[in-house]
Amino acid sequence: MWDLREAAEALEARLLRPTAPFAASGAACDSRRVRPGDVFVALPGTRANGHDFARDAFARGAVGALVSRDPGVGNNLLLVSDVQAALWELAAWRRAAIEATIVGVTGSFGKTTTKELVAAALSARYRTYRAPENYNTEIGVPLALLSIPDDVEAAVFELAMTTQGEIRRLADLLQPWAGVITTVGPAHLGQLGSLEAIADAKWELAEAIPEEGILVVGWDSPELRSRADRCSGLCLRFGRSPEADFHPREVAADRPEGVAFRAVTPAGEVPVQLKLLGEHVPVLACGAIALAWGMGVPERSAAQALSHVEPVPHRLHLRPAPFGWILDDCYNANPLSMGAALRTLATLKLPVAQRAALLGDMLELGAEEDRYHAHAVQEAKEYGIDALFCYGPRAAKAFRHWKGRGAAEPEDLEALLPAVRREVWTAPTLLLVKGSRGMALERAVDALVLNASGADPTG
Repeated sequence: MWDLREAAEALEARLLRPTAPFAASGAACDSRRVRPGDVFVALPGTRANGHDFARDAFARGAVGALVSRDPGVGNNLLLVSDVQAALWELAAWRRAAIEATIVGVTGSFGKTTTKELVAAALSARYRTYRAPENYNTEIGVPLALLSIPDDVEAAVFELAMTTQGEIRRLADLLQPWAGVITTVGPAHLGQLGSLEAIADAKWELAEAIPEEGILVVGWDSPELRSRADRCSGLCLRFGRSPEADFHPREVAADRPEGVAFRAVTPAGEVPVQLKLLGEHVPVLACGAIALAWGMGVPERSAAQALSHVEPVPHRLHLRPAPFGWILDDCYNANPLSMGAALRTLATLKLPVAQRAALLGDMLELGAEEDRYHAHAVQEAKEYGIDALFCYGPRAAKAFRHWKGRGAAEPEDLEALLPAVRREVWTAPTLLLVKGSRGMALERAVDALVLNASGADPTG
């Protein structure tokens, strides 16, 4: 909890209509997400201005608001000239009072899943907080920081970036004592230009870890291996390779109830059963066990805690559908995660007659985007996928390399869905839906799960 009067003093802000209670427990910039005790952050937006939703925020239980003008409603208004800049200052002020150990997680692939796994593993010993959903940006991280409860002993944050310096800035705010870097791959290649530049950007987290801290590094990435000797503190390695300090073996990744494996650690082997899908997940789980082990959590306790982690929505989430199942992985996509999703589609043991994929564009790949999209189509061929549907100008262009059943549509998702429905209703089907966030393929998932066009579209 933090006091709005003290916050106003720290920001040198006017406190309009001060009224008890003054204790705040969190912050939100979306009025629909405000919980009792939150401070509403009235950010200006391109489509709407947060000040216009202040009434709704206070109706939902906000105890105050961060504003640049008086919206005419509510109490305890922290009046500042720049709301976004003040949000950052407020989070920095709050960070100075937080005694919890902060853990940062970044990488080109698997950040959110790793964040969930790390938080679970640490919870075996510590009262643990994890940043919600995708609160991993220069807006989300400070909001999450302002929401850490007083009794938390360890807090886990995901750090995203699109350009150099973003992770450094987030780390300067968080002051992490420990960190995990999962891998380096061609995500945001359009902005950064090369894998080496991406690795440098991810390594900004490592540079923020103090000498007495812990860094856990994905050893499958050559770019991270080459930088490991720069680590000033304890550096633990995880990956598929037996040379990593923590690695999985005897992996069973084809079961719909979740992957199972044995985690090899410096203290011995432990069995792990997860509710998550994908043969890449055991590697990420080993990274979580490594971080927890470095912070004093016995490997068996960490492994047991991991068994309770639920699938993250839109990330290899297996969902029943009228025609069989949907493998919903539409939150985001890059070449690494696309390959992992297609492997999962091909190997998951389910009573289906065919396996199909609806793939959207992978964005921010720069000059190499044609090659990466063509490679995804080639992977679908190699994995024996029965039907392929491509949405978006990049994916549709790559569809010309596909000679089997399916269809492509560069612009109109609604125009593509009837063809998808006709195909998946021909036989029990497992359908993968995956694309970058900007493609909003959750629209397709919702339409297909709900069968919005009616019953059997084949008539």
